[in-house]
Amino acid sequence: MGKFSTYRYLELKDDDTSSSHINVRRSLKQPRKFKKVFIFLIVLAACGTYFLGLFTGQTQWFDGLAKSLGYESVYHHAVIIDAGSSGSRVLAYKFRVPFTVFGQANLDLVDEYFEESKPGLSSYVDDPKKGADTIVQLIKKAEFLTPLEKRRSTPLIVRATAGLRLLPADKAKQLVQEVADTIAKLGYDVGPNGVEIMDGSDEGIFIWYTVNLLHNLIGGETMAALDLGGGSTQITFQLRNEDMKMYPAADQYVVPAGDNITLYTHSYLNLGLLAARHGVFRMEAGDNDTNEFVSVCVDPIVQKEKWTYGNKQYIISGAPRPDGMKRESVYKRCHAIVSQYVERTLDFKPKRAPAGSVAAMSFFYEVAADAGLIDVMTGGQVSVSAYRSAARRACSASNVEQPWACVDLVYMVTLLHDAYKIRDEELISLFKKVNGHEVSWALGLAYTTVMNKITAAPAA
Repeated sequence: MGKFSTYRYLELKDDDTSSSHINVRRSLKQPRKFKKVFIFLIVLAACGTYFLGLFTGQTQWFDGLAKSLGYESVYHHAVIIDAGSSGSRVLAYKFRVPFTVFGQANLDLVDEYFEESKPGLSSYVDDPKKGADTIVQLIKKAEFLTPLEKRRSTPLIVRATAGLRLLPADKAKQLVQEVADTIAKLGYDVGPNGVEIMDGSDEGIFIWYTVNLLHNLIGGETMAALDLGGGSTQITFQLRNEDMKMYPAADQYVVPAGDNITLYTHSYLNLGLLAARHGVFRMEAGDNDTNEFVSVCVDPIVQKEKWTYGNKQYIISGAPRPDGMKRESVYKRCHAIVSQYVERTLDFKPKRAPAGSVAAMSFFYEVAADAGLIDVMTGGQVSVSAYRSAARRACSASNVEQPWACVDLVYMVTLLHDAYKIRDEELISLFKKVNGHEVSWALGLAYTTVMNKITAAPAA
C-alpha cells in the first residue's frame, strides 16, 4: 500500500489551536491611588488568560456548558476489521463531536465493541468463502452499535496484516477479493479500498495514534509505540529534528498531531512472535523444510509437542542438556540462537532507543502476563531486566504447560535490548486496554478516517 496510502488516511488539516497568553508588564509606583487599578488589571489579565485557554483548548468544561444550554452532539460511527495472522477482530466505534468555538473539531470516543475469532483469515487460504464468512459473522455481532439509518454512511474497513503479507500474492489477492465482494452486501460504506492488505508503516502509525489518543497526548509529549503481532512487529516514535538524519527517509512520515510532526516507523516482517519462534526452530534445523524441530530453547522434558504455524503442523522437542547445566548457561545457549535469527532478519537496526516513554502492546503484553510480570487484567510496567529474569527462570524450568515460554521471553529481551537499544532498567508500559478501550491500531484508523470525512464535508 505504501506511503501514499498513509497520507490518504492522515490528510487532516493543521489544528490552529495554540494557546494565547496575555502578559501585563507595567511599571507602577506605590501611591495608594494606583493600587486598586493595578489589582483590577491583574484580575482582568488572569480572567482573560483563563477564558482564552478554555476557548482555544476546547475543554470538557466548555463543552459541558454548551450541552447544558441545549447543544445536541453529532455522532459518527466506524467499523474496522483487523484480520491478523493469529485471529480476526472487529472493533466498532461511536464518536461524538464536542462543541467547538475556535479551530478544527475534534472527536471524543463514546463507545466501542470488540470481538475476536480464531484462526486468522490467512488460515482460509484454500477456502476463501469460509474465510469471508468469518469476517461477516464478526461484523454482524457489532451491528447493534451502529443505528440502521446511519449504516450507509458508516465506514466499514477491513485490513489484513502480516498473515496475508506472508502468503503467495495470488492466494492473498483471492482472499481479499472474496471478502470485498461479501461485505459489499452488508449495507455499510465500503469504499473502493475498503479491503486491503495493510502496509506495515500504516500499522505502526495507527497504533501510535491509538496509544497517544487514549492518553490524550496528541499535540504534546508523545509515547513511542511498540506492537508485536504474530507475523510482524512495528516500532513507531516521534523524531526530534536532530535525529532525523539517523533514520531512513523512507521510514519518516509527517502526520498531523496538534502541529505536524515527523514520525519514524518501521515494520519488521518475520519478526512477529510466532514467525520468530518458527524462524528460530527452523534455523536450528539448518533451514531445512521439515516438520520436526529440536530446539535448545525448549526444555528436554518436552518431546513431540504439536504446534501449528502457517497452516502447517510441526512436532517440537527439547534438545538434550548436560547434567547439572546451570540456569545462566541454559539462557545463554538460547539467547545465542535467537540473536542469530534476529540479526539476520532485521533489515534496519536503530542506532539508539526511541525517544521518550515507551508503550508496548499485543504479544509484549500477553507474554509478560503469562510470566506473571504484570496483572493480566490491568497491565503494568516492565523492564528489559525483568523480562530477562523471567527468561532465565523459564529456560531452566520443566513447564510442559508453557513449552514456548523460554524462546518467547528470550526473544522479547533480544528484540527490546539488542535490536531496539532499550536500556535494562527503563520501564516499558504494557497496555491491553486504556480507560476500557482496546489498544489497537484500529482506533487510529477509525479516528483519522472519520476526521477526514468531517474535514471533507464542507468542501463537498
